[in-house]
Amino acid sequence: MLSKRVEYGLMAILHMSDLPASEWATAKGIADRYSIPAELLGKVMQSLARASLLVSMPGARGGYRLHQPLDRMNLGAVIEAVEGPILLTDCHEQPDRCPQLHACIIKEPIQHIHAQLVRFIYNISLTSFRTPSALENAQ
Repeated sequence: MLSKRVEYGLMAILHMSDLPASEWATAKGIADRYSIPAELLGKVMQSLARASLLVSMPGARGGYRLHQPLDRMNLGAVIEAVEGPILLTDCHEQPDRCPQLHACIIKEPIQHIHAQLVRFIYNISLTSFRTPSALENAQ
């Protein structure tokens, strides 16, 4: 399930993709437009900027804009920027904390499924949010 933070990040990115390349968007402006909590969206946009998905310019006339076009951005990068690594199970991030690790009989299948899931998510271009039929090509 996508978190609200990821959803808000996607909404902000799609909003900015409609703006002229020279125009800077503000978190408050986007938040007001889509009824998103401004403080939360500001944090999400900062995360996206740290991941180089957005460019930020501080100051009264500053804001955010896309670092690259939508067709060069993907869902996996947005999820990872906002929420961290994509994990199917907790044991992917901290295997030493799993008490069943030594006896686990599903570890390898889960690792294989996880790899497929991550590959799939990273193959979903953000342009597919504009043309949902493009999702068929991500499979």
